[in-house]
Amino acid sequence: MSISILCLFIPVNHLLNHIQKHLITTQSNLQKAIKVVSKFVKGIRPKLVFDQSGNPEFSIDFIENKINEKTLGEILDLPEHLASQDKRFIIVLDEFQEINKLNGENFEKLFRSKIQHHQYVSYLFLGSRTHLLNDMFNNKGRAFYNAAMLMQIGSLPKEETVDFLISRFASSGIQIEQSLAFFIIEQAGDIPYYIQLLASEVWQYVINSTQRIDKGLVIKCAQKIVDLKSDYYFELYDKQSTYQKKLLKALVVSGQNVFSSGYTRQFRLTAASTTQKALAGLIESGIIDKVEGRYFIADPFFKQFIIRYA
Repeated sequence: MSISILCLFIPVNHLLNHIQKHLITTQSNLQKAIKVVSKFVKGIRPKLVFDQSGNPEFSIDFIENKINEKTLGEILDLPEHLASQDKRFIIVLDEFQEINKLNGENFEKLFRSKIQHHQYVSYLFLGSRTHLLNDMFNNKGRAFYNAAMLMQIGSLPKEETVDFLISRFASSGIQIEQSLAFFIIEQAGDIPYYIQLLASEVWQYVINSTQRIDKGLVIKCAQKIVDLKSDYYFELYDKQSTYQKKLLKALVVSGQNVFSSGYTRQFRLTAASTTQKALAGLIESGIIDKVEGRYFIADPFFKQFIIRYA
């Protein structure tokens, strides 16, 4: 039995794009791909076009300006029609909580009503806004209540991440010591996106100069990222209430035991209820996150911005 991995992303236009790419790569005959899509989804118009070089391309147009529920349902059912007992799909939906923006909970209900009948397609729901995902899957009033097994993905394994950084730098003829690779991970908050962002900045600096990678260079590159994003960070920080700003400064120092009397005295906070409300607002906006009782600023470079400018 073969397993096909098909990664699909919300919103719907991305979902269609990935379906069409899958069809093209698995079936050499584009006309056959068009017939397959046309058979199962009546509200779209697949067509064969040619690029400037004369190469054939698969294109999709919607028949109506507004996608109706019937067409959307057919799109959601398309992976099941393409799969079979011998050719199953695993569909990965990244930042799944963003479906809240697609016609609210009505889309959730439609989505759940479709995929619960799929026999040959499995789904992985990923997201960085964990509180939103938890509500979607743990709230009895939501369509996806108890629809999946929840799994908290921890930090990247540091040793493997260090090996990855060393190998990627080495591919460009750049040497980086193990301790400095660890330092990049630390500066980036052990978050994959920010690790790659900082490592890329370091690489860009070194590839255009003869300077060796040292701790000072990593710090310099991290500061450059903060400076490049400073306009956004200033605006983000200014939007927060006075109490939330005070709380952010406290979280820079520590995110443990934030409701304790000691923490309240140390950072001159007020009632626990006020702190709880401020934290809820910061979590809702994605500025901070909570893991195993510890609160922390989600963007490590925003944290550095607060240290430098707030």
